[in-house]
This record gives sequence, C-alpha cells and structure tokens, in this order.
Amino acid sequence: MTIKAPRYSDTSVTISDVVSYLEQKVQLQGQSSVATSGIIVGDIDHVVTGILISLDITEKVLDEAIEKGCNFIIVNQPVFTEPLAQIIPETYAGRCVIKAIKHGLTIYVLSTNLDHFGRGTSHRMASFIELQETHPIIPHKVMLHRLTTFVPPHAEKHLIQSLCQVGAVLATQNLTGVAANLHCATGSGSLSHVSSTAKVEFSQESQLAFIVPMPCKEKIIQTLLHAHPYEKVTYYLEQVEVVVNHIGSGVVGSLPIELPEKYFLKYIKTKLTLSHLQHTNYFDRPIKKVAIYAGNGGWLLKEVLHKKIDAFITTGLQYEQFLEANGKTLLIDVGYDATRLGLKKLILALLSKEFNNIVILRCKTITNPVHHIND
Repeated sequence: MTIKAPRYSDTSVTISDVVSYLEQKVQLQGQSSVATSGIIVGDIDHVVTGILISLDITEKVLDEAIEKGCNFIIVNQPVFTEPLAQIIPETYAGRCVIKAIKHGLTIYVLSTNLDHFGRGTSHRMASFIELQETHPIIPHKVMLHRLTTFVPPHAEKHLIQSLCQVGAVLATQNLTGVAANLHCATGSGSLSHVSSTAKVEFSQESQLAFIVPMPCKEKIIQTLLHAHPYEKVTYYLEQVEVVVNHIGSGVVGSLPIELPEKYFLKYIKTKLTLSHLQHTNYFDRPIKKVAIYAGNGGWLLKEVLHKKIDAFITTGLQYEQFLEANGKTLLIDVGYDATRLGLKKLILALLSKEFNNIVILRCKTITNPVHHIND
C-alpha cells in the first residue's frame, strides 16, 4: 500500500505557507478602505506551532491560543474596522494587538465566508432550508491573460510542456472551467491541462495560445523566452475576463414548494435553530426564490432587488436598508451568530487537507457578545 507523503514537514510549514494556500483557495474581499482581511498582526515568516480557528478575537481567545501552543490564529471577524490612531491598553483592539505582539502571535482575518470556494456558510444555510438549483447572487469574475506565440513545429511539444509546468494552460473554448480550477502549478502534474485532441494548423510555424493566471504571468513569460528556440520571440498578451457562474458571492435558489411569508419565517427559524430574527413587513406574496449571504449582506441588496428575489436572508443590515427593501422583498436579518454556523469546521476541513501533520484546533472560547431576552 502506498501512503501519500504530506506536502509539508513539521519544521517547514510557515505562516506564509498557510496564508498562500488560503488565498489561493479563497478570494478575499474588503468592502471598506481599511484592510479587514489578511494578516493584521504578526510575522508570516514564523514556523507554525499550531493553528487556532476562531470567529472573533478577544483576550480570552488569545489566552487559549497561548495555552494550547498555537502561534497562528485564523479569525472571521476583524479586530478593528477603523484605522487605529493609537495602540493602547485602554481599548479592546489595543489590548488584543499588544498581547498578540507580546506573545509572538500572528492574527489572520479570513473575512470571506468561503462562498467563493463554493462550500461556504451561505451554502450550508441553503442546504438546511433545502434550496434547490442554487447559484451565486453575483458570479465570480476572474481576470486572466491569453498568450499567443508562434513556434516551429519541431519545438512545439517542448514549449507546451515548459509553459504548462509553470502554470500556463493550453487554450480551449471552455475558459470558465479553466478559470474555476486555475492556479500556479509547479510540477509535471499540470500537463493534464493539455488537451490530447487540440488541433494546431502547421505551416512553417505553429500558432499556440495559452491561458495565463495573473500570479504566474511573469514566470510564464520568462519561461517562454528561455524555452523558445528563437532568439527574438514574437508573442501577444491580452487580458480576458471570465465569469465563473457556479462560484461567487452568496447563494440563490428555490424552495421545494412556495410558502406564505408567515410560514416561511417559522420554517427558517426551525431549520436554522434561530431564537430571533428581524424582517420587513409582509407583502402578501408567496416565497419561492430565496437568496442567502452569510455575512454583512447590505452591499448585495440592490442586486437582490434587481433580480426580484422573494426573500433575502443575511445579517448586519441598517435601518435604511429595511426601508429600501420594504414591499419589494422579504428582508431578513438573522444575526451574526446564525450566519457563521459551522464556519470553524469548514476552515478546519479546508486546512486539514493540505496540512495534515500540524496542530489545527477549533477555538472553544465562546465569543458572541450579543444576548437576547426570550419570552
């Protein structure tokens, strides 16, 4: 029996390795001018002693990381959303930053809810309420380059192999599939992208076209110039925008059957085990088409209204947004705690596939500061 060796050894996994893997898998989003995702405290060159996955950063979470020997904390909610004029112990954010620096902790904010990975908490909530025929509220757009060059027939195979080994993909008509799975390759495994049925017209030269991921562009161009048999290489590089329809922000789908608004609200409270929710007035229309965004979804409201979606489940909404949606869609704010259901487990599963020999833990500290009185 062959046992697959782990990609990283215990002594070689740095925080930078983990960050690179996460950002390759998940598109980070920042809705404000302040950096609310990525590394906010710490040194990415440190070797990982353990990873703690939390929803929020509090002093008790930092204490748990220290106690369990984890020097890297991946968190969902930013420690601060406004620039810090001072880092002082009189403020919550200041105390957390000071403690993290003092104990050599690195904090990474993964503010996305993994929707762009196609397995986020929006998808989890959609599964709980049994949405069918799901697709993103806003599909993901990928910027790629198309590289065209000319090569004598005898050097064609060598050039294709050389470029594919550093991340290029021999161009096909199905750019969407390429965009959805594309990443910089470093080994011969990337040759599986080369179509054995690709047809190239031969004359004195063959014309070859490749799809080039943005992060790999410079390396691919350098390889082209080195591997091409001509001293002066002719090539053309153009940008291509590709819409990947099956991944993106949020989820839209249809209920198995239409439900009156009153029963729909009871239905989602039961399915999502909610103690409370906020919503707009009823507008006497059955609910069939439902959108979900597991995060602050106010920025998606105009898109939801434009698509005439019957109900929109999200959180972090402002009073003015309830006014805007009233009578147009059933707008439902279920609270941050509900929209982060299972998030730590999802991040753990994502990391464990790649880093199977380092300590990765879900935080045990309860961080939700919001409580409600239930009659």
